[in-house]
Amino acid sequence: MSTAAFAQPEVIRCLAPEVPITALPEAVLSEYRAEIAAEFEAYFSDLSDHIACLDTERSRALSEARVATEAYSAFLNIPSAQKDLP
Repeated sequence: MSTAAFAQPEVIRCLAPEVPITALPEAVLSEYRAEIAAEFEAYFSDLSDHIACLDTERSRALSEARVATEAYSAFLNIPSAQKDLP
């Protein structure tokens, strides 16, 4: 049986912000123009934070992969415990 079947889901580290809704009637967009503009300003600020988070996560994942590669290399250099058969 695969251990992947029992693996826990990864923690979601970087959640993308939601894009403000503009698929509304023009009268609604006009009436709430200031509020929608503020939502977009917040979105762009949050998006910048999200991209920084993704950059950090990429760096973390690459570092983790380097450690795993080193561990795998060390593992491959361990002599096999199997005895030579005649």
